[in-house]
Amino acid sequence: MFKRHALFIVIGSCAIALAACGGGESANVEVTEEMTAALADTSYSSRGDATAGEAVFQSQCSSCHYATEEVLIGPGMAGVFQPGGPTLPEGVDYGGTLHNGNLISEENVANWIREGGQGEIGVMSAIPLEDQEMADLMAYLRTLEK
Repeated sequence: MFKRHALFIVIGSCAIALAACGGGESANVEVTEEMTAALADTSYSSRGDATAGEAVFQSQCSSCHYATEEVLIGPGMAGVFQPGGPTLPEGVDYGGTLHNGNLISEENVANWIREGGQGEIGVMSAIPLEDQEMADLMAYLRTLEK
């Protein structure tokens, strides 16, 4: 009986925690010329294949990110390369930049993926992708629009 009760408590707590994280909004930011130029960076995606990138996303990213506007553990990745960036959890606002204040560009996103680190949302594990895998991933992320 105790095990069943404990299980319900754990499941209920997880459901509440996930509900609190979901439903984030895109940042309403004033887009600067610098942001627009950074978003136009196709240094990776121009060499990539979006279909192969979807496979990279599914194997390396989907345990923490959805390819939609829905928040899982990390941001919903739809619109990552659009003004305002990806959909962040409620209460988190990076002002249209990455967690560290860097502009959202393919180069900066690739560095964040490869290096990982601590953001306001939590810890992003480093993912050591090969150059072609990163190019493919960036090409796929470019297809995710809000």
